[in-house]
Amino acid sequence: MRDLNIIQYLPLTHPRATLRFVKRLNAAGVMTILDLEDSAQDPFDKDITRTLKIDARNNFLELVNSKSWLGDKFDQPIYVRVNSINTEFFEEDINTVLKIFDSGFPITGIFLPMVESYDQIEKTHSLLTAHRQDNNSFLEIVPMIETKAGMVNLNTMLESDKVDSKFSKVHYGHFDYCLDAKLWPFPDPQHDTFWQLIEPMIDLILDHKKTYIHTPFPFPNDSSLFWAASRHLQTLYPSKDIWVCTLNSELSLSQKTDNNKKLNISSPDTSDKFCINEAEMIRNNFLDGRANRRSFGVSNNRFIPPHQFFAAEEYLKKILKD
Repeated sequence: MRDLNIIQYLPLTHPRATLRFVKRLNAAGVMTILDLEDSAQDPFDKDITRTLKIDARNNFLELVNSKSWLGDKFDQPIYVRVNSINTEFFEEDINTVLKIFDSGFPITGIFLPMVESYDQIEKTHSLLTAHRQDNNSFLEIVPMIETKAGMVNLNTMLESDKVDSKFSKVHYGHFDYCLDAKLWPFPDPQHDTFWQLIEPMIDLILDHKKTYIHTPFPFPNDSSLFWAASRHLQTLYPSKDIWVCTLNSELSLSQKTDNNKKLNISSPDTSDKFCINEAEMIRNNFLDGRANRRSFGVSNNRFIPPHQFFAAEEYLKKILKD
């Protein structure tokens, strides 16, 4: 039995393969998030992105209509990350989720990106509850804190929810936050600046009796660092409801490494030379590792989201301008 709550993102590009992964992860006690947002985009082409969003929704419907999930027991929650309420894709995402929920496919709830106000949670909650068929069936909302405004307004959102309890979990999105906050380089789990950034947020979430869902781990092949960082999180917040997030099944299914190995936390190099070299490396590796027009790259064992690529580009432009 795992003593760590793990939840993994899965794309909807190949629905049958996705279902196989859901079943495999479920059997290992790992929760899943089916993704209609970041994995269904081309960060350089809006028209292609629209097509990818349509395909992801259709793939989701195909997954459900295949009926290949009937007869399986899903013990672990299955969530869906929709697009932000401020995008053109949000309404169709919600409609798709509701259709699939009506089919009986075991969706637990939605992850709502870029939340910056309680009003966004209330509007989404109204859409979901208006569709509720009985008092015992409902979809959770998990707000995602991914911007400076979301971070600043988090306390207000938590205080506003004391009475109505429209959400019970909060997910932090580090990549989006770093891009919005114009941080460079992005702090990694072994950096003191990473923990200095997130600890006040975690304290606030836990003080309001909510579950904290950690940001996706950025090094898919480094299980040793993953377990060390996860143990560090558990040490900081023992006996608290903490979930950690992954991006690949090899990491999600990995076995816990040496329990006595502590996370080696250090200050990141912030010299101009390092920051420039890091930006150039991220930019080049993202473009080289972005296979099949996917929205992210993988190089040198690092997951590189478009957020990090654009932050690197912005930093290099600023350096050249100065």
